[in-house]
Amino acid sequence: MPDGPARAASLLAPVLLVSILLATTSPAAPPRQPPPFTGELRLDRDDPVIEVRIGDVPLRLRVALDQKRLIELNPDAAGRLAADPPDRRFRFESGFDALVGRETLKGIQAAAPVTLNGRRMLVTVASHGRDCCAGVDGEIGIGLLPYATIRFARPGAPPPERTADFLIDDNDEHGPQAAIAMGRDTIFVQFSLQRPESVATASAGAILARAQGGRLTDGGSVVAAFGIERPISTLDFDRPAAIAGFPYPRVAVRTADFGGRHAFPVDPSEPQDIVVAKKVPLQEAWPVVLVARDRLDRCGEAAYDGNRHILTLRCAAEGED
Repeated sequence: MPDGPARAASLLAPVLLVSILLATTSPAAPPRQPPPFTGELRLDRDDPVIEVRIGDVPLRLRVALDQKRLIELNPDAAGRLAADPPDRRFRFESGFDALVGRETLKGIQAAAPVTLNGRRMLVTVASHGRDCCAGVDGEIGIGLLPYATIRFARPGAPPPERTADFLIDDNDEHGPQAAIAMGRDTIFVQFSLQRPESVATASAGAILARAQGGRLTDGGSVVAAFGIERPISTLDFDRPAAIAGFPYPRVAVRTADFGGRHAFPVDPSEPQDIVVAKKVPLQEAWPVVLVARDRLDRCGEAAYDGNRHILTLRCAAEGED
């Protein structure tokens, strides 16, 4: 057994080892969580516009329930911002593509400092070469606004006869949407206070047809994002579908868009002709219904809880259209 200093060192060694192990195995401090959103933003349901300034450039932005967590600018507004940047680091670079059905719009984007509800933030500003929004400089998504409540209200609206809550997943790829069960499947719902007509993608239409029965009729087109026209057919249901609590005896379907491998049921009343379909690249399925003003105009108020991610609609009683 060692004696003197050597023995003291040998006795201290286990203590030091235990101290080192405790130091290396103690849990790391949890990351700091951002403070919860506070305050309320009140907007005119029919004209939900806010004024924002990026550097010295003023912007009028429409607050949209279906926009991603970013600011989407019309090209002229993006040009003004590029000509008068908020700081030396600001510059537009190649950004994400916008897919409007099978139409692809190349984008540019930049990180911009902006103050919203007293919070200084660095946000994504994007533009895609075509106007996104008439009458304003662009749109801002509800997920980007740091308010406890964002309230879209119509002055003088009658008291609501029904209230419905939707848990919103602010999807990075598609934007804010709510999942709802439809038969054995799940579809998604987005809400728009600007678009006039509700419309389903091809995969959502196929799921709805399997659940409710129905057939595709007619043809035509609908104006989608960035003013791009997309072909539609009308899906007439055998049994009216309840989508996000709204009755739909029929719905427009963008039959060429986001269908994936979903197929519409065969109509037994139609002759079983052999149909040769044009071969096009398979597009990823996105089974979503955009619930638009043809239903939401019955709602005097829409309120978004920014901390719980819940959208509440307060609406008049429904009748079938």
